[in-house]
Amino acid sequence: MYSYELSIVPKPRVEHASLIGKRARDVVKTSRGKEIRVYLPTLEEYVTLTPRIVTPIYPADANLIVSLLDIHVSPTDHTPQNDPPLEILEAGTGHGALTLHLARAIHAANPRPSHDTKRKGFSADGDAPLPDGVDASTSSLMPEVLVSGPKLEEYKSQRKAVIHTLDISSHHSNHAKKVVAGFRRGLYAGDVDFHVGDLSEWIQQQLTARAESQSATNAFLSHIILDLPSSHRYIAQTASALHVDGSLIVFNPSITQITKCVEKIRNEKLSLILDRVLELGAAMTGGRQWDVRSVRPRALLRTEAEKEKDPDIAMAVENNDSNGATTGRGNMSLNIASNVMDRDEEQERTFDEHGTGWEMICRPKVGEIVTGGGFLGVWKKMRDPNA
Repeated sequence: MYSYELSIVPKPRVEHASLIGKRARDVVKTSRGKEIRVYLPTLEEYVTLTPRIVTPIYPADANLIVSLLDIHVSPTDHTPQNDPPLEILEAGTGHGALTLHLARAIHAANPRPSHDTKRKGFSADGDAPLPDGVDASTSSLMPEVLVSGPKLEEYKSQRKAVIHTLDISSHHSNHAKKVVAGFRRGLYAGDVDFHVGDLSEWIQQQLTARAESQSATNAFLSHIILDLPSSHRYIAQTASALHVDGSLIVFNPSITQITKCVEKIRNEKLSLILDRVLELGAAMTGGRQWDVRSVRPRALLRTEAEKEKDPDIAMAVENNDSNGATTGRGNMSLNIASNVMDRDEEQERTFDEHGTGWEMICRPKVGEIVTGGGFLGVWKKMRDPNA
């Protein structure tokens, strides 16, 4: 018989007091006398390591989403300008990870809050002053405090870019406020406006409030990101608030949710054109592109062409032998697909020859289906030809 004695050796620790007043890359000692260097966490580390109550959009995916928006801002020069600000809507705040990445992309467009503004400050709710003796410009700033001041409305009017982030849950929104305010002492907190409520109601309130000042168009959003369970229900209303050439990005865990958005846009003839569908996941730098479109069987089109005696449609059908099916995008009724003959012919054999509706094609552009971290549908706002 053997007997064992388990001895637990305490891990080396760093006293928090030893970090006060230190700068990045300064050396501190652990409880065992070992020297280590301290440093500020990167945005990637901060997003990944902060406590969470919902699953965040991880940095690789957040960076891809921001790059798809193709944001370009110039540093503010403090001169009065009548140009409307760049406004981006994120519906589904969640953890606040994507919020931070978006705020970083637009931060250079906004002026820095004055030192006096920082000293007086306000809380995460936007109206309660900081406790006496708390200087928002020092390291004593608490995570729940945003860097701004009592002249909040005046500061907001000076911003050239803003992130509107909305969540149906006040619990999630308040958590995200702390996450945003906790990064680099609230560096990007002034770039973000947090909202709680229903997306449709918020859009309608904004359109109503801005109707008097925007006579030509009701659109006020440069880009929209929907991270919602039923994004297709909100596309029509959100699209009405989107500028021409603005991006609408839908992030969902399932490809079928993206197809619902495609069908919604086609059925209601919305002024949106599908730019791309990407699958996110490990080892997918830049995302893997998917082929997602509405199609009608070639046999059905041939029958309709014969009935209507339309030579243009008949010619399109005859010339479609190398393409397999016709597709619909946005408000375009027919658009001949290319380089998909074999896959479309296989798909067509599963259709009812006498059917009257559209069918969906959903498949990776290359290779086999693999699991991933979600799917992105990217649409661009088109100009209304009747406008």
